[in-house]
This record gives sequence, structure tokens and C-alpha cells, in this order.
Amino acid sequence: MRLPFASEGSEGSEGSEGSEGSEGSEGSEGSEGSGIKAYAGERISALLANGLLTTQGELTRAYFGAITNPDTTTSLTAPLTLAQRMGRWSRQVRAQLYTFELTSGLTFNIAGGQARLLDRANNVIATLGAPAYETSAANLTAALQGVMDMAALRADRLSEILTQVAVPYSYFAMLLNLQPGRHRRTYELMSTALILSGIAVMQFKHHFAVRRPADHSPLIQPVLLTPNHGAYPAGHACQGAILSTVLTTLVGNRLGAELPNQLNLLAHRVGENRVVAGVHYEEDITAGEQLGRALAAYFMALANPGGAPAASALQWLWVEAQAEW
Repeated sequence: MRLPFASEGSEGSEGSEGSEGSEGSEGSEGSEGSGIKAYAGERISALLANGLLTTQGELTRAYFGAITNPDTTTSLTAPLTLAQRMGRWSRQVRAQLYTFELTSGLTFNIAGGQARLLDRANNVIATLGAPAYETSAANLTAALQGVMDMAALRADRLSEILTQVAVPYSYFAMLLNLQPGRHRRTYELMSTALILSGIAVMQFKHHFAVRRPADHSPLIQPVLLTPNHGAYPAGHACQGAILSTVLTTLVGNRLGAELPNQLNLLAHRVGENRVVAGVHYEEDITAGEQLGRALAAYFMALANPGGAPAASALQWLWVEAQAEW
């Protein structure tokens, strides 16, 4: 499921699973001009179009254009169930359904100097105040020094930093032994959680509009292109926290009691690597993790039916993903 958000070069391209494969790619092996992708319009193939045209003409010429023996079932006479609908829709369509459910009724406001995200009932989902390093020159200098000090880890972590520019699905797959065929809905659930993460974190970043470390000193010299949006809170830390929290609940103890701790350690390391890279302050990571955990609670309140039959697109996805474990 590809999500409608740009990757921004470093905050991560949510939803590029890379392991689910493209919808309907099975059977598209072979000639590029005659596979399913060409039939779906993803590739231009005049040869296939002409082949389909002549085949249709030969197969139906005895009918002289008349429709015979059609299936007359309609959505009124035999409505599709939720499961049937979700099974028929493409990942892109399902992503739009999930996005609508996740964001319907959300509001963002400022109260008492605090930025808040609220649900449709005006319950506060998450609250963040301005980072301490923005409150004085001394605090900012100390925060910048912290970034400089973390640069000592770059040689050890450079491979991690570069391969975690996009959402680090492979690192979570390493912990969970995620398999492309066996865990398709788990990947889709992860990608869906990141829809919420991406939308919410950008609201806070836009409000606080915090400049990056390299905007303050030429000594920072990040090993990645500095993202073109605010530093606070950290998007990678938010992503890691929402994924680790959701996956802990989804998988439970099926992989052993060490899973929650390992997921949390991984999520924190991914966020911390952004400080090592020179594109975030340490406080950005703390705030991103706080936001991610709060968003995870909201996400699961909508998605997890708690054993009841699924009554929404999100709940269908949760039930399907949980069944994989």
C-alpha cells in the first residue's frame, strides 16, 4: 500500500513495504509488455491492447453484441459483507478508508502554550510543549553540543542511518520474522499506523517550526540531507514508538516474553540514530516517542475490536493481521 505522503528524503517514506509486493503482481512475470502491470495500465503496451482487442472480437462475435445469461446480483439484492468488500478493494482504496477513519473528527489546537491533538469527542490524544532548547541560548548551545557528541557514533552506525532513511520495515521484520506472504495484513497494519503518525507529527512540526541543528552551526555537518521541515518532534521516533506499541499488542507473547523490550529498544535506536546523523536534537526523540505512544493508544482504540466482530475497515484489518499470529 503506497501512502499519499512524500518521503521528504529522511523522515521516511511510509508505506513502501517492499515485501508485500505490488497488488496482483503474481502472474506478471515474463514479458513486460504482456503482464498484469501492462493490463492494469501501469505500463503502456500497444501490443497487449491489440491482442486483447482481437481476442475479444473472436470470442464474442457469435453473440452479435447481445448480453446473454448475465449475473443479475446487485448490491441491493445481495449486499457484500464488510469482509467481502475489504477483500475486493485494492490496498490503495483500503488505505483511503483507513485514513478517513483515523482522521475524521481530529482537531489540533493550542491551549496554555501547549499544542494538542484531540479526537472527535474533544478528548486530548496528545499534548506537547515547546522543547527546552528553544527557551534560552544556553539550552540551545547545550543541545547542539549533545548532537556534536553523538557524532562520535557515526562510524559505527552509518549503515543503520542510511538504511533507516525510509521506514525501517526490515529491522522490524528481523525481530518479528515477518514473511511477505504470511504476514501481508501485518505489514498493512504497520503501514496504516504510520498514516496516523505522519499526519499527526507534521501538525506538531508545523506549529513549533523548530530549526534543525545544522541551521545553527556549520560544525554539525550531518551525514544526511537535512529534512525540509521542523525538527520537533522527531518523525522517526514517533514512527518507532507507534509501531513498537501496536505490534506488542498485536503479537502478544506469541514470540516470547522478550518481544516488547526488543521492540522498544529497536524503536529508540532508530530514533537515536537521527541524532547521530546530525538532523535531530535528543529532545526531539523523547517528544517523538511520547507522541507515538499516545497515537498508538488512539489507533488501537479505533482498530482493535477486542474480540467482537469487526465493524469498520480498521477493525477488519486488525482482525486479519491478528489472525496471522
